[in-house]
Amino acid sequence: MNKLIKYLVFILFLFSIIVLINTNSFSKISNSILTLLPKSEEKSFLQEYDKFKSSKLLLLSVKGLEKESYNKTIKLEEELSKIEGLTLKKVFYNNQLETYKQEFKLYYKEFDKQRFENINIKQELTTLYENLNNSFFPILIDKQDPFKLFKDESLHLVFNLKNSHITIGDFGYISFFMIDEKLNSLQEYKKLYNSVNSITKNYQEIIVFSPIFYYVENEKAIKDDVNKIILIATIILLLLYLVILRNFSLLLNTLTALATSTILSIVIVTSLFNEISIFVIVFGISISTVAIDYMFHNYIHGYYSNNKKFNKEVFYGFLTTLLVFFTISFVSFDLITHICIFAVISLTISYLQFSFLFPKIGFLPKQNKTFSLKLELISPKIIFVFSLIVLIVFSQFITFDLNLKNLDYDNKVLKEKEEFFNKNLKEDNIIKILITAKNIDELILNIEKIKQEVKYIKSPLAYLVNEEILKQRNTLLQSKEFLQLKNTIGIEASKLGFRKDFFTDAYKIQEKTITYDTIEELKQLNIDIIKHNNSLLSYVTIKKDELKNIEKFDFVYPLSMTLLFEKSLLKVKNELLFFGAIALIIIFSLLFIITKKEFLNSFNYIVFPLCLIFISSYFIEFNILHIFMIFILLSFSIDYGIYTSKRLDKKTKEAIIYSLLSTFAGFGVLIFSKINSLKAIGVIATIGIIAIALLLIFSKRSNNETNCA
Repeated sequence: MNKLIKYLVFILFLFSIIVLINTNSFSKISNSILTLLPKSEEKSFLQEYDKFKSSKLLLLSVKGLEKESYNKTIKLEEELSKIEGLTLKKVFYNNQLETYKQEFKLYYKEFDKQRFENINIKQELTTLYENLNNSFFPILIDKQDPFKLFKDESLHLVFNLKNSHITIGDFGYISFFMIDEKLNSLQEYKKLYNSVNSITKNYQEIIVFSPIFYYVENEKAIKDDVNKIILIATIILLLLYLVILRNFSLLLNTLTALATSTILSIVIVTSLFNEISIFVIVFGISISTVAIDYMFHNYIHGYYSNNKKFNKEVFYGFLTTLLVFFTISFVSFDLITHICIFAVISLTISYLQFSFLFPKIGFLPKQNKTFSLKLELISPKIIFVFSLIVLIVFSQFITFDLNLKNLDYDNKVLKEKEEFFNKNLKEDNIIKILITAKNIDELILNIEKIKQEVKYIKSPLAYLVNEEILKQRNTLLQSKEFLQLKNTIGIEASKLGFRKDFFTDAYKIQEKTITYDTIEELKQLNIDIIKHNNSLLSYVTIKKDELKNIEKFDFVYPLSMTLLFEKSLLKVKNELLFFGAIALIIIFSLLFIITKKEFLNSFNYIVFPLCLIFISSYFIEFNILHIFMIFILLSFSIDYGIYTSKRLDKKTKEAIIYSLLSTFAGFGVLIFSKINSLKAIGVIATIGIIAIALLLIFSKRSNNETNCA
């Protein structure tokens, strides 16, 4: 039985590996920023947008307008067109849509009432007649609206041509490719990306961009960054443990126990949720450096060799940390919820192994060399007062970053390419707006509401007319004023010498019945529309400065991650502060019960790290993960407050120092990450570790400080 216990840690590890293989948990781990988004209707809309044709576009621009650049463009078009799923867009108009627009131009355009009321028919007809007779070139007159009483202020993209090919500003030629809308998975995006890259890498002075490139490049960048961080942390931790422990058997058992905790946490969390972020795994690996505190304190104080009773201080430290994670897990932000549940499972499994299994195995502690620091000690009261003053002063400098994109990898190269095309295609001051409706008629009415509030709109949807709109406009065209207008046109045109039937179609009503039975009919008019649950989704493009005019409508959603989730993130921030405050109240209560007379000394392990973090707010803007990590850090800090409240002998100091070094190696290394979300965690963790180290060195204690080195 004793031999079985000796190998039980490794048996548990093998069991966890078998479970991991059989559950295929890694297939649920994602690198996408979508896994960072709050669970909401907006998130589902953003995911659905990837199914629209406008998100399936690839742009190619070749620098230069000379013949050589033109030939290069044609050659690239030929090569890229051979890629499966990629089609060169040669036609930029839709025949059915153009016919529809011509037929219903008096119905989708805005009526210019002011011009109608002030028009001088005789003068307008005279001008038209003179232009027809005196112009060398043919004059085109709109037979339906000769006086331009109906205006169309939709946004139109105007292209320049050189050698019968579209050009982009003074830069060079531009080509548009459509990506097959059936391509929706990351693997399909990767295949297309690699095919495009294998061709374009052989050419100089070209720019290639597609929105799907973000998925591919960011996924690779995140994976590389995470692997680098994990590798660095693992190497540092291994070296650290070898130096500290100098006990190969304990080291091997410890690493195996931590691996078991992490693996089982992955299995359980992925079984609870359909998809989790890779950042959850990174945080989970880092949390193991906190779990190792339990081993350090038990090992150094002889709980693995002297058959000592239950270590209450370690249990209290574990309990407070667990309660914080459990409380904050109720925040409605998937990433934070997943991290908290992962941490609860991982810490619990680690604690059970280190507190109950390791004492049964038995490990003799090695004697480590110690050193002493001769420093002036500061009263806890002074530290407390100083911290409070700093908290009050620097609290006014705290600002919050509610841009979710700032949590993702900052792909500067791809952003520059996107900005290049937006600027040259005059799209840098416009924004896409997602529109929802229960049916086609409601969709058209929603578009009409938008058209009344914004001056410029770009979408085939803006040309749609239904029976209601047709009826309203026919009423206008059959009004007394319009009938009088048409009669006057006939009389005055005849006097000037126009043919009798020249203005027969002027302001003529449309008697055709309009019905749309399926969205396929709308797609034939080049309208991008999809079904989502019980709703229809489409989009229009408007100018950014007009967005405020339509924010009041509950059927519009700006296709901007910043704008779309700003309210959701603000809600999450408030929830985090609320549940974090509850967690702190629980911590303070437990701390007071546990530490009693040493409460102030222990309380400084909360207030002083918070003080340094508030100072950092002068230099950095806090995002949601900064706030999250602050509460998590405080739950770690209180562990040290509990440990020092009972005794602060040489062994306790030694355990705390080792624990701090271990935690820094796990969490502090995240400060070097290129991913903003991981870096935010690393920044707060590093500040907190420095604060605890300073307290350990400078803070004066009372009777419990014995045998200090």
